[in-house]
Amino acid sequence: MNSNQALIRGGYAGLLGILLVVQICLILYACNKKFDEPPEYHGPDLHPTLSIRELRSMHFTGNFEKISDEWIIEGVVIADDSMDNFYKSIIIQDSTGGITIRMDGFGLYNEYPVGRKLFVRLKDLWLGDYGKMIQLGAGVDRSDSAYPELIGIPTPLFDRYLVKASLQNKIVPKEITIDQLHDSLQSTLIRISNIEFSAADTGKTYADAVNKLSVNNTLKACGSGTVYLRTSGYANFASLKTPRGNGSITAVYSVFRTEKQLMLRDTSDIQMSGLRCTGTGAKVLFSEDFENTVPNSVVSINSWKNLPETGGRNFLSKLAANNHYAEISAFATGQASVISWLILPPVNLNNSANEVLSFQTKDGFDNGGVLQVYLSTNYDGAGTPWKAKWTALKASISKGSISGIAADWVSSGNISLASFSGSVYIAFRYDAADPVSVIDKRTTSFQLDNVRIVGN
Repeated sequence: MNSNQALIRGGYAGLLGILLVVQICLILYACNKKFDEPPEYHGPDLHPTLSIRELRSMHFTGNFEKISDEWIIEGVVIADDSMDNFYKSIIIQDSTGGITIRMDGFGLYNEYPVGRKLFVRLKDLWLGDYGKMIQLGAGVDRSDSAYPELIGIPTPLFDRYLVKASLQNKIVPKEITIDQLHDSLQSTLIRISNIEFSAADTGKTYADAVNKLSVNNTLKACGSGTVYLRTSGYANFASLKTPRGNGSITAVYSVFRTEKQLMLRDTSDIQMSGLRCTGTGAKVLFSEDFENTVPNSVVSINSWKNLPETGGRNFLSKLAANNHYAEISAFATGQASVISWLILPPVNLNNSANEVLSFQTKDGFDNGGVLQVYLSTNYDGAGTPWKAKWTALKASISKGSISGIAADWVSSGNISLASFSGSVYIAFRYDAADPVSVIDKRTTSFQLDNVRIVGN
């Protein structure tokens, strides 16, 4: 190979090297190139031009009004058809009020679930009312001249009028009393407390699920005032029974002519586990104040169990300030473990509802001893309660009185037994210790009084 050939071959080699470097650079550039990312979605570029309250004010009862302006309202869905209690409609609410939107479709909750924000283009929609309940629709059916009614928005036109926005928005129910129910609250989410079903409608089905008929059940407030809970026979919960206790209800306010109604979204919106305030009220299932016990003796009451598990210490009857009570302490026992049980007679929960346990305690010289309250459904009533299965009940029990006995009795609070049924046992279990070593001494004294179970 001559010198010219060598130069040519060397040139080719150099050119190939340069091309290879360029290609690598291009590849690296392509791999590290930052492509434009799509902008973050913030919802439709729409803004409300009208509040729901302003829209409602344009309606005259018994008339129909077609909207010809390019107005927009905004609201959050507070009720849908997921439980079939709201038929072919959804209800939206803003900070000023709510309105029902008639829609000619099923399974609306799939696209318009509770919590979804919506913009509604109002042009060419109609305002009307059904029994004075203001609604929004797509037209008017006048086939029956005596009873014209709004037509729901046809399914193909949903997207023309309803613009979907963000999900999982929350509307806080407005806390009111029955006396405050007013037309301005139509189609809004409200909550009423201290309320219960009337005695005649307690334990009744929400609606007639067999014949698919709607039913009005009467709700009564503690004090005065009533309102109907109206439920469709097609509702998923139509065959369920109304609760027997007192509490609160969250619902959508509705009217039919002069009748005030509440519409339930789901039974989870009813919380009525408290004691009734009307009718026969609460009945006492069990009560013990220890007044008939002998002071300074082992508590001995008919059908009670007073059993030491370890340490040989019983609950004792005591008297102070003309008041009898039960007391226990591990002090001066010299035992490494002191566990004692005081067990009530069996209580039958089958013939009552919303049962509540309550009692009072004092502690003294608190250094770590524990008093707890338990419930058992399988205890046999014999002398070995520690072999049964017990459920700890959440209660407020006196503690922290280090230098002496607490000055005041501490209430346990109302402990709900509503989730239990049949014959049950209630037990007070003391757990302490008084070993020779001072390291693990837990000899706290506890006093117990006024044990009571009430129900409806």
